[in-house]
Amino acid sequence: MRRKKIAIIGAGNCGSAIAGDMSLAGHMCRLFEFPEYAKNIKPIIEQGGIKVTGIARTGFAKVTATTDISETVKDVDLIMVTTVALAHERIAKEITPYLSDGQTVVLWPGSGGTLSFRKVWDGLRMNRRVYLAEAVTSPYCCRRLRGPGTVNIHRVDGPRMLLAALPASDTGNVMKALIGTYADKVKPAVSILEPALYNPNIIVHPVGALLNMGRIEYAKGEFWMYKEGITESVEKVINSMDKERQALFTSLGYKPYTYAQVFMDSFNMTREEFAKDSSKGPMSMQDRYVTEDIPMGASLTASLAKKIGVATPTYDALIHIASVVNNTDYYKNGRNLKNLGLAELSTEKLKEYFITGKK
Repeated sequence: MRRKKIAIIGAGNCGSAIAGDMSLAGHMCRLFEFPEYAKNIKPIIEQGGIKVTGIARTGFAKVTATTDISETVKDVDLIMVTTVALAHERIAKEITPYLSDGQTVVLWPGSGGTLSFRKVWDGLRMNRRVYLAEAVTSPYCCRRLRGPGTVNIHRVDGPRMLLAALPASDTGNVMKALIGTYADKVKPAVSILEPALYNPNIIVHPVGALLNMGRIEYAKGEFWMYKEGITESVEKVINSMDKERQALFTSLGYKPYTYAQVFMDSFNMTREEFAKDSSKGPMSMQDRYVTEDIPMGASLTASLAKKIGVATPTYDALIHIASVVNNTDYYKNGRNLKNLGLAELSTEKLKEYFITGKK
């Protein structure tokens, strides 16, 4: 196996896990964090790496950590983006000057973030041959249980997690680039629409949070959504959104997957099994379960559905409720086709864009 140079953007749970596990696998890892969150990497700089525990590779992983984006990205093979989706446009802009031909950028997860990256790169006239892809979710279920500088990996996700490049014609090149890292954890999707919209969090997080908001606020965060919040009635709302999403993919000419299928392919377990070891949360309506998954994922799904004439009343209702609760128009300000610069494309041109990258 050739030793790869890997840049990881974002030093939270997922970024720490990728940096730690890939370093222990023999790769050279550079971990970036935005200057305003430098506390996330201070212990890593001081000790020279990350202490990794759990069920994957364990031990002390040597990792270079920095707030210098140029130092992180320059001359690496792979760039793994692990931040919240809300930061994707900023990252796309900040890494552009330092990209070079042949590099591969993967968003873990994307929630349509590749579309935001392309919009930014097109606006900046970025002309280097860089492969861009996104996956359904993170390659690990993990937590920094003892704070920055540590990470506990309690599950390795996959092995059939959907991944695609934008354009989809580049997916084969991305799969080759991932050999020795995560090529055996993912499977090629038809286009980025599959990993973008099949992210289970887009459905279960907003539904579980918003339909339990009274319980969450009363308990002041003492709430385990997967264990206590997904009741029979809440399950009906999840199933309704699942059916709307399946109708959307059917109209696009894609084979539809069910929520349960995607969950099993991504996590190698059912949601009920996942719930047994799930973490506490969300703590409030300002949690990313609402503030990220509604504007980034649910709004993109609803926007695309409107474009092709598929009704999504349950998605629309959840977006509206979240907007009311947080006094923010999540659809207007979210990741929709208009904000992505794609609203003027016909349905056929839009489908072609996902495959060829040509508008």
